[in-house]
Amino acid sequence: MNRDPVILGTGLGKCYPIYQAPVDRLKQSFWRRRKVFYREFWALRDVSFGIRKGETVGLVGSNGSGKSTLLQLISGVLRPTEGNLRIRGRVSALLELGAGFNPDCTGRENVFMNGAIMGIPQQEIEKRYDDILRFADIGPFIDQPVKTYSSGMYVRLAFAVAVHVSPDILLVDEALAVGDLRFQQKCIARIREFCEKGTVLFVSHDPSVVRELCSRVIWLEGGRIRGDGPPREVVDRYLAYMYEGEKEPAGARPQDAAGPGEEGPEDLLRGFLPVDSACQQFGDRRAVIEAIRVRSRNGTAGVVYSGDPCEISLYFRALENVDRPVAGFVVRDRLGRELLADNTALLKKDLPPLSKGGGYILTFHLDSWPNLREEEYSLTAAVADGSLTDHVQCHYVHDALVIRSVPVRMPGAILSVTKTEISLGKVEGGHAS
Repeated sequence: MNRDPVILGTGLGKCYPIYQAPVDRLKQSFWRRRKVFYREFWALRDVSFGIRKGETVGLVGSNGSGKSTLLQLISGVLRPTEGNLRIRGRVSALLELGAGFNPDCTGRENVFMNGAIMGIPQQEIEKRYDDILRFADIGPFIDQPVKTYSSGMYVRLAFAVAVHVSPDILLVDEALAVGDLRFQQKCIARIREFCEKGTVLFVSHDPSVVRELCSRVIWLEGGRIRGDGPPREVVDRYLAYMYEGEKEPAGARPQDAAGPGEEGPEDLLRGFLPVDSACQQFGDRRAVIEAIRVRSRNGTAGVVYSGDPCEISLYFRALENVDRPVAGFVVRDRLGRELLADNTALLKKDLPPLSKGGGYILTFHLDSWPNLREEEYSLTAAVADGSLTDHVQCHYVHDALVIRSVPVRMPGAILSVTKTEISLGKVEGGHAS
């Protein structure tokens, strides 16, 4: 790999003036810099990095962290407020659906216009036109005005042009999310092919795609670089931040959770996340779930690892006496399908009565988390009074916590066992050998 950076940013910053009222813009034009009628919003500040030829770099971060602004600076759409940016090579950017397309022109006309904007001679575009058309796969619509296209057709044509103009640097900003599954797979395959000979900056909110495609990840948060390094290391830190925040959540702090000589309440509740009041909840509230913790690999950031032990802990407080408590959990996927569930009654574990005013921590110790697809899942928790078949719900918290499962390998369906051995025997003459 060439050691000289093809993209070099030093102390980059991008500032936007935020006006409270439209008239403030007019006032500012009269007063110039003698008086300020706006507040500054720094979308990026003090960002420095270098990207070498052949690197595939993923950009991750929460919404509003500055990812798209950085790509717009690199593509030349924006100019930095401060700092220096040096680019070596031709840049092709897929930042927005149909960015640069003239809606009144046909798809064919827009292909040639986009090529001209990038400085590619018409003869070269003509040579690549059939490949672009084949990749976009929009049929006769290529000769229709692009304003008649669906969002899927827009992104097909935009992506086809972007990857067929032989750029040195390809910028992709979440533009593949609107395509159907087949088109997304084709785009990923094309990006993977391009990664072998070019430089790619790839913005995505899908950690599995980032881990698979990228050789390096930059994590932006609040307009500044929070992490830069190997994909697994940086993505895990990013997920920990997204699901847990800046550490010590302000959960419930029971004063009676520990006795003399035992761990204090802050130690016992370390890593617990308070139940959001916006969650759908019901029950007679004789016992209330106040906080939940999921622990995997000693981390409590809501990230669980297939094949590893896992703990699901509930902290609840009894507001009244509960004679026959039953507690449990349910894990659902994004479609609401129940994938994993258990409770103390099914486990034949009789809990002692809960005393009014008491705080309790109940932990389910799972010996091995299943091999689920890498995506987000919701955790529902409940405490009831009674038996498995006859009980009164004290507190049921729907989708109380969002967790992300990291598989050991891609499962063939929703989930699989973590480890499967394969053997093959040859049969000759009716006898196995």
